[in-house]
Order: sequence, then structure tokens, then C-alpha cells
Amino acid sequence: MMAMVRNSQSTTRPIRVVCVDDLSDITDVMRMMINAEAGDMEYVGSFSSANDLVGEVCRIDPSPDVVILDASMPGKDSFEAMRELAASCPQVRTIIYSGYDSRDFTDRAFDAGAWGCVSKSGEPQEIVRAVREVAAGNTYFPGSHRDALPRD
Repeated sequence: MMAMVRNSQSTTRPIRVVCVDDLSDITDVMRMMINAEAGDMEYVGSFSSANDLVGEVCRIDPSPDVVILDASMPGKDSFEAMRELAASCPQVRTIIYSGYDSRDFTDRAFDAGAWGCVSKSGEPQEIVRAVREVAAGNTYFPGSHRDALPRD
């Protein structure tokens, strides 16, 4: 299933994805998974912390469509960085990537501006599904009362 992003000139382009994780093994795997997706996704960068997430994302031209953000990293709190990114770049949608699956965690992620939440214990293809759903304008919180809610 191809998922492309429609831009203002009514043409389509691949979904542009950034990964933020302090473990390079994770960002390497994400890069391989995203780039393997039949040309409808493009991995456009990674960062090892959320310290300057807004600044880093703003330097990418054209801007990414989706940021996959690890929930637990050294440095700036991921939720604070996500709130700043949502306020500064509302067109960029964030998926939080975490080992936590509780309702409280999902609510906290949604309230901070997340468009989706993917468990680290889930299947790797869950990331790809989440990216496609979020890029299409849908929330992605599987098994949660937050799934398929409008972000507005």
C-alpha cells in the first residue's frame, strides 16, 4: 500500500521521516526499514537527542512529514521537545516510540502533541504502519481510546 504526501502543487512525494534516538543501532534499523518501503518513504535524517529538535528539524529542507521520537533519552525531555515541535512546526507530526504502553503514557503523549505511539516491544512493521497513518492525517494509538481521533 503506497502512501504519499500531497503537497501544495497537487503533486505527490515520498513521506519524509526523521528518527530521534540516542542509540545509533535503532536509528540504523529505522533508516533501513523506512528506505525499504517501495519508494513511498524517505529517511531524511536522525538525531541522537531532543536537545535542539525544533532547530534540527527546521534545517531540513523540505521539512520532514513525520518524526519518530524515542520517549526516554538523555538530555531534553522528549515530551517537552515534542510540545515545542508541535507549536513551532505544526505540519510535522510526531510518533513517540517507547517501551511504555499504559493509558497514562498514551494520554501524556497525546497531550504533548503526539500523533501516534508505537511500542518498542511491537512488531517492526508497526513503525511503518504508524508513519503511513500519521502522514495521512490520522492518529495512531493502537488499542487505545486515543486511536483515530482528530488532532485539532
